[in-house]
Amino acid sequence: MMKNKEKTLNKFLTGCALVVLLSGCNPTNQQKGGLLGAGAGGIIGSQIGSGDGRLITTGIGVLLGTMAGSAVGQNMDQPKTTTVIYQNTNVGQCGNITNTGVRSSCERGLSDRRAAEQRKAQNQAYACSRYGRC
Repeated sequence: MMKNKEKTLNKFLTGCALVVLLSGCNPTNQQKGGLLGAGAGGIIGSQIGSGDGRLITTGIGVLLGTMAGSAVGQNMDQPKTTTVIYQNTNVGQCGNITNTGVRSSCERGLSDRRAAEQRKAQNQAYACSRYGRC
């Protein structure tokens, strides 16, 4: 004859199985993970303790297993995202050039000019702070 606690555990596991069967054709990973975690946590919790303490540890195992399994399943349910950055290269002074070699030379010239402007601005800022020539 089975003890009351073992009967309770069997009822719980039977209830979990019924929930899985009745939850629909396509349960989410979060739902499946929660149920599997509850079952595993209940089984592990029932192995710890004795007497009334075993019932408490079974309940704690069910709760912790449900939370852990649900969290893992929720992470699995999140869609895989990919970020695509599109850079429109047909802008600016070189945007209308279709020949790649010529366009590359144009962009290199623009880059050199911007670098020279940057150096000039830095030199002016330095002279302003160093010598007071603003």
